[in-house]
Formats: sequence, structure tokens, C-alpha cells
Amino acid sequence: MKQRFLVALAIMPPVLIALWLGEIWWGAVIVLVSMLGGLEFYGLMRLGGYRPDRPVGLIWLLLIVLSHWSDFPVPLLTLLTAGFILTLIRSLYQTQQPLTNWTITSAGAIYLGVMLGQALALRLLPNGLWWTLLALFITWANDTFAYFVGITIGRHKIWPRLSPKKSWEGTIGGWIFAAAVGAAFAYFTPIVAGPAIGAFIGLGGGVLALFGDLAISMLKRQVGAKDSGIIMPGHGGMLDRLDSLLFVIPFVYQIAYWLT
Repeated sequence: MKQRFLVALAIMPPVLIALWLGEIWWGAVIVLVSMLGGLEFYGLMRLGGYRPDRPVGLIWLLLIVLSHWSDFPVPLLTLLTAGFILTLIRSLYQTQQPLTNWTITSAGAIYLGVMLGQALALRLLPNGLWWTLLALFITWANDTFAYFVGITIGRHKIWPRLSPKKSWEGTIGGWIFAAAVGAAFAYFTPIVAGPAIGAFIGLGGGVLALFGDLAISMLKRQVGAKDSGIIMPGHGGMLDRLDSLLFVIPFVYQIAYWLT
């Protein structure tokens, strides 16, 4: 626990500073995170015996992320189409599981690229700083409170095969706290949403955070890995830290897009 806290303490200041500075700085953080996450994803797949096209997948992922920048010259739909075709052609030359490897290459690039691209797009919206902080805070509130409630009174496991430590008591406690944080954030900050909408965003984000966590857990269990990587001592890999956010940020982005 001490190691986790110290690592988080070291990482948070530069990330928050980049978020505050915006655009190019936040974009650099998202690009770095996406590349590390992509390396871990394709590394896990290779650990599981698959052979995704890692170089093409990483380039495709990067371009998808950058396409969420308003000045990027190539539309997202064009990148998706071109990437599908290129990876399919390259997969045809593989002798083992070409269809599976094509699917995995595409899944990694699109999943991480689209989800993390919206983290960039969210910051570029009017009041994007506050909307992004809202997404980060409700995710943190949900995960933190779920953990402490779970270890205190957690008895009923949600899905022992995928995530043996998660309990219904901790999960529901996390949802309640995330809703409270969302309501308070909406009340005290300049985002265009009242406390009721803020509570809805917090609750919805809490629910989606669970599925984001389970999605990465499913991925790790599929290939027999405990953590997605070792880049952050005490935390595991980048995907271990991104799991909840990968579902929460797109949810907040959709709401912010329509409200701003």
C-alpha cells in the first residue's frame, strides 16, 4: 500500500500540470499513455500465444488518438477503414491464425485509440479542464471508496473468476460516493450541469468503471497474467491504471459534448 501511494504521488503532479496547461501538453501525455498501453496490450496477446501485428497496431493506435485533435487532417473514419485494410493484407501473409491476429491487432488499436482519443477531445472542449477533472475525480472516488468499503464489509463477490477481490458491498459503496462527488463537482465548478446531472454522471461513471475494470481483468485472465505490466511498482502496468478510465472518460465526453 505504501509503495502504491508513493508511486501515485510521484505520477499525479506532472499529469495534473499537463492537464492544466492543456492542448499540446495534455496531448503529449495522452500519446505517451496510449503507446505504453498499446505495448502492454500487444505484449499480453503475444504472451497468450497470439501474433498481432504490433508495429502497425501501434501506428494505427497513435493516428486514431491524434485524429481526435480538431486540426488533424485525416478523419477518424478514414483511419479506421485504412487500418482495417492494411492489417488484413498483412495478416494474409501470416501462416498461423491470420484471422485471429488481424482481429486482435484491430481490437487493440481501436479500443485504446478511440477511448484515449476522447480523453484528448474532452480536454479541448469549452471548460474541458473541468470536465476532464470530473472524469478523473469520479473514477478516483469510485475506485478508492469501493476498495475501502470492500475490505471493511465486503462479503459477496461479484465475479470471482475475473476479479476475486471485488464485492457487491464495495462496488455499491463506490457508486454512491462517485455520485456524491459528481454532484458536488457540478455544484462548485463552472461545468454546465447542475448537481442532479453531476450525480447522474458520477453514478453512471461508477457503473462503467466496474465494466472497464472487468474488461482488462478478462484480458489478463485470458492470457494468464496477473498484471498488464511492471511499469508502475505496486500498481502493475499502464492498462491496470487505465482500466476504469477507458470506460468513464468516453461517457463523460459524450455528455459534455452535448451540454457545451
